[in-house]
Amino acid sequence: VLRIYPALIVLCLLSIGVLGLSLTPLDAGAYWLHPQTRGYGITATAWKVAYPLPGVFASNPLPHAVNGSLWSLPYELRCYVVLVLVAVLPVTMRVKSLLVLVVLGVLFGLRPAGAEVFARYYGVDYYHLKLGWFFACGCALAAWRQHLTGMRLLWIAMVLLLLLIALMLLMKGALLWLTLWTMVACTVIWLANEASWFPQWPGQWGDWSYGVYLYAFPLQQALAHFGVHKLGLPAYLITSTALAVACGAISWHLVEKPVMRFKR
Repeated sequence: VLRIYPALIVLCLLSIGVLGLSLTPLDAGAYWLHPQTRGYGITATAWKVAYPLPGVFASNPLPHAVNGSLWSLPYELRCYVVLVLVAVLPVTMRVKSLLVLVVLGVLFGLRPAGAEVFARYYGVDYYHLKLGWFFACGCALAAWRQHLTGMRLLWIAMVLLLLLIALMLLMKGALLWLTLWTMVACTVIWLANEASWFPQWPGQWGDWSYGVYLYAFPLQQALAHFGVHKLGLPAYLITSTALAVACGAISWHLVEKPVMRFKR
């Protein structure tokens, strides 16, 4: 809650009260009374995302979407809710994390036959299963971290790669995708922990990643609104990246870091 909501609420307030109000073709009164303006506040819950503000970015190459990146937040939040529910069960987290992977694997294997049933009665669609698998892999790797030294994790990733190649030659389907996603998860964690040759982010700078995630899309849309994308991809990419990193740093130091001090 402390990590996600304060920065998200600030972003939503700025999107509505600064970005939207500045770029909408409507007058201020009509803008504030418009259903899309009032409805955009639901984005601050992270459980559901509203994308348009009235008239904002209507002429962009990608029209109407104020912040398309936020589509992943509801899935992430649902994963946290499931994690809380799993955590209270009276079994060790090492066992529970593996059981969650088994359940997700079975559900994914039942698709597409069971997809309609899952979506209609339980709200579980393809992205819940796919992104949930990545999240559960992270949980399992964390729960077993004392047993997964760097070399063991690398060996697991290599074995999964060989299995993936065999599956690609023999068959397709759920097992192939689950193997691929597990291999990716293991490889990413191994690289993060063991790849000392990667450039290191200075720890004293803080974690700007969430702020970059929050602000990159509306900044890209705003630059496109003012025609910066017509200058060419390099100029557009450099400008949008620099602004997003700057906003990520500001969000961290002014909002996220002070709030995280309340964490126990």
